Amino acid sequence: MPEHSAPPSRTRYLVAALIASGAVSLYITRHVLAVTNTEIQQELQIGSTEMGAVMSLFALGYVLFQLPGGWLGTLIGTRSGLATLSVIWSILTLATAFVHGLWPLEVVRFLFGAAQAGFVPITAKIIKDWFPERSLGITSAFVAASMSVGGALAMDVTGRLTDHFDWRVIFQMYSLVGIFWSILFITLFRSKPERHRWVNQAEIQIIQEAPVATASPAGKAAPFFRVTNLKLLLGSLTVWALCIQSFCRAAGYNFFVTFFPEYLTENFSGVNAADAGIYTKWPLLGVVAGGLIGGLLVDRIYVKTGSKWWSRSGVAIAALSLTAVFTFLSFQAETVFGFVTLIAIGAAFSGSGSPAAWAATIDVGGRHTATVAAISNMAGCISGVLVTPILGGMMDILKGVKDEVVITLFSLDLSQLGWTKLGLQITLTDEMVTDWSQIIYMHAAFYVVGAICWIVVRPSINLFPKDTR
Repeated sequence: MPEHSAPPSRTRYLVAALIASGAVSLYITRHVLAVTNTEIQQELQIGSTEMGAVMSLFALGYVLFQLPGGWLGTLIGTRSGLATLSVIWSILTLATAFVHGLWPLEVVRFLFGAAQAGFVPITAKIIKDWFPERSLGITSAFVAASMSVGGALAMDVTGRLTDHFDWRVIFQMYSLVGIFWSILFITLFRSKPERHRWVNQAEIQIIQEAPVATASPAGKAAPFFRVTNLKLLLGSLTVWALCIQSFCRAAGYNFFVTFFPEYLTENFSGVNAADAGIYTKWPLLGVVAGGLIGGLLVDRIYVKTGSKWWSRSGVAIAALSLTAVFTFLSFQAETVFGFVTLIAIGAAFSGSGSPAAWAATIDVGGRHTATVAAISNMAGCISGVLVTPILGGMMDILKGVKDEVVITLFSLDLSQLGWTKLGLQITLTDEMVTDWSQIIYMHAAFYVVGAICWIVVRPSINLFPKDTR
């Protein structure tokens, strides 16, 4: 039977499973620090403020290497790029197990963030290359949900392991996860559908249902960093709004994977580190459930209405608004169970807005999806750089460890050039930070701002119309 009449192969579903399992691996190794946080603080004799700086440096590495990570995937291919990065972040996970001071921990976590930075832009490129436009929402939701599955596993499993193993042993165990995944990925994945021997022509036609991009004379995409492209990017209100909403959503989510376990142990009596790790999995599982539902909504609304605004922006506005409501209400709960339940419901709505963000970024980015996704993701990561140290300082004040915390968000000494020292510092005092509710209300406000940003997002406008795919 000729190949064109054969039923389409389904290798793209294998690809979805591979990148989803990679997301699980990514987040398992990333969030083990949140559960072991208290034990590490005690052994290294540091406080939440210093640990906030450590987490901020991870985010800084993640921010700075978003574009290089996406560029790496373009240079050596998405297959080699992701496998290489997975090996590197696994080695750095192992290195974390052998630090014996604050400074080495800061260096390792910065490098760890740099190594993991390429995952999102490269994965966005894989989704663009392997899936038709009509399924971008559910595919993105599947991958995004897998990230939170990894986070939930890290919280739950690590919480249970802390009863039996030292934190250093736990990091050593987790270093094997990315190694195993990279071997599996490099074996089963190919960067382009037409290069995979399990893909037939019928499946390629399904994947390429949208118009194929116009290639450059050399058969390669034109480089992104040209004056024309940069003007389009900087002048786009949609891109700015996507970046700000990314910052706000990440700031809210970041709480769950940094200080949420410690927040539970400090704010609710009878909750120990193991309990906190297990409780923390529920908001992350809420993100998973919401993400899958949101992915279905994004695709269904697009098919029914043909409107990318209602499919992307409408879903995100509703999702983030409801997240803000449930986050605000959570502090009214009197028990840890009630608090976590309301937070988890809010997290589910937050997760339902994630596929809209992925789909809108792919819509706007066209062939330059990896780069545009990296820029949007960078904006989200900046929240980790700026908000996490503030959160750590608030925790120390609320615990009564410190009366005042000075947080340096940016510092540049230009005195040798005859100029003054530039910097940005925030001072927190026990007069400013007086109640645990302030942490919750701050995060509710992030979601409100994120929802407002989506009003001006126009996902139907491709910034690079000459190379739409």
